[in-house]
Amino acid sequence: MGIFDRIAAKATPYEDEVDYEQYDQYPEEEYFEDEAPVAPLHSIPAVPEVARIVTVWVTDFKDVKDFATEYRHGLPVILNLSDATNEDRKRIVDFALGLVFGLEGAFSRISEDVFLLTPQAVKLDSMGAEEPHNFG
Repeated sequence: MGIFDRIAAKATPYEDEVDYEQYDQYPEEEYFEDEAPVAPLHSIPAVPEVARIVTVWVTDFKDVKDFATEYRHGLPVILNLSDATNEDRKRIVDFALGLVFGLEGAFSRISEDVFLLTPQAVKLDSMGAEEPHNFG
């Protein structure tokens, strides 16, 4: 037997006869008796998963596009206004409130100069204290 014959013999599937009569000795009911009913498939709602949170330091009103674009794409934004002037801070917060209201999200104050803009699809939970924190 040559090398090609040995390779062909190993590559060829076995053609042995299978004796199916040995499986007929048990009634069919015994095989399916203990199977649990199959639950129907349900689709999972398409909720975007938050993969990142954007932090933006805005010092001037002309920089609002930096966080507005990210928020419109469905990402939560931490808005830090610690370096903005009082006049710019008021305009930026007013713009951010309008943006959040228009996209049906949530606007939360974290500290005096830091705010959290949460899209509608993201739920904000609070943990670690007996009384829940109300950031809104």
